[in-house]
This record gives sequence, structure tokens and C-alpha cells, in this order.
Amino acid sequence: MERTHDVAFGNPRGKDFNTIVLSGVDLTVPLEMDLDCDPLQDDEVRLQSEDGHFEKILLASDADAKPDPDKRIVLYTFRLVPPGAYRISVRIGAEKWLDVVTGLVVSKEGAFLGDKKLGTEPESVAEDKAEEPAEDPPEEAPEEEELGEFVDVNDGFFEEGER
Repeated sequence: MERTHDVAFGNPRGKDFNTIVLSGVDLTVPLEMDLDCDPLQDDEVRLQSEDGHFEKILLASDADAKPDPDKRIVLYTFRLVPPGAYRISVRIGAEKWLDVVTGLVVSKEGAFLGDKKLGTEPESVAEDKAEEPAEDPPEEAPEEEELGEFVDVNDGFFEEGER
């Protein structure tokens, strides 16, 4: 997902401008519900770049956090994550952050954990799709009798010896 913004430098009333493209990846992370084992505290999940230039914190009550009570997980979606190396942490207590994922690499090609590319869909969605039966079974090839007589469509197009 890319967003484009028009920006004018040094000429506030002028018509000339430069275009800056802000790009990033939407990253969905499934985590267990109530990781801090405190049902009265809203869970906090932090995505932080290893260089410290990017940090985003989501609460379990945010619009980008979708609970799945049947699987006891929350799907946290971090929007427009720039390429780089990241860690995911959860807040335990008042000030303590506990790392749950380290070595996460985000690029324009997707998110990777080691050599493994993470799926573009959350696991629960991918599993649900895998369980659904196919809508229409593929048609079987007709039997040889049903095909009719064989006709050589190239007959007459080639001179003798060109085939």
C-alpha cells in the first residue's frame, strides 16, 4: 500500500511541487489473547524497528486489533510498516516490555522471519479457506469415443519433408 502526498518546498504560493511516496507494508500479527494474564488490563503490543526509528503500539481494543474468540487470538494489524528489521513486544506490568518475536524483516516483497516468508493472510483465515470444499468439481476429459474422428489440421500446410 502506497500513499502519495504533494509537497511544496520554499514556494508556498507557487504551483511547482515535488512528490513524495510513502510506502509500507500492512503487517498482521496473530497473538494469544490476554498475554499478560490480566483480564482487567487492555493488552498492548509494540512493533519496533531495531534502529529505533519506527515504533507503533496497538491495544487489543483498537480498530486494527481483531479478536477471534474461538481460536483465543487477536489479529493485530500494523499499517504502512516501512522496510527494515523489527521486534514485536507485549507490555507486562506497568513498564516492562517482553519480546515475543525478534528478527522480523519487512521488505516490499513481504515480511520474513528468518528464511520463512510470512503469509499475507492470518493463519486462521488461511485455515478456514483450506477447509472449505471446492465449489464445482473439475470436469473430466471426454472418453476417446466421444472425441470423434481425428483430423490432421496441419495437412496441406507443409511441403513434403518440412515436418
